[in-house]
Amino acid sequence: MAKRVSARRVKVHRQYTYESAADALGVTAHTVRAWREVGLAVLDSQKPHLILGRELKRFIESRMSTKSRKLALDEFYCMSCRAPRAPYGAMADYVPFNTTRGRLVVLCGVCETPCNKFVSFKMFSELIEILTIATRDRC
Repeated sequence: MAKRVSARRVKVHRQYTYESAADALGVTAHTVRAWREVGLAVLDSQKPHLILGRELKRFIESRMSTKSRKLALDEFYCMSCRAPRAPYGAMADYVPFNTTRGRLVVLCGVCETPCNKFVSFKMFSELIEILTIATRDRC
């Protein structure tokens, strides 16, 4: 699984080598070198290559903003489709996890693969107006 890197660790007025950027972010130097191939701007006219702090921060923030997306109330993330999907037939099963939370299990509306989403009791009461929800015991 990919590691989440925080752009807050980068100082915008500093220059980084691959190794110092890796140390600051908690990744390997090879990872930082690989980012160069996918769009990280590097000053490579001399050795060691330098990375401007503001460019490193911009790169990390742009990658993080494309990866995370808030799902709508009636959307579930399908791992097979790799996209947010509406449930098949607007039906869901609710499996209580504890007294305040539970898990909704639905089928993807496109590929019919099972999808899960943890919901609070408050969110459950909002979803009951949108979806047909059957409650079942813990598995």
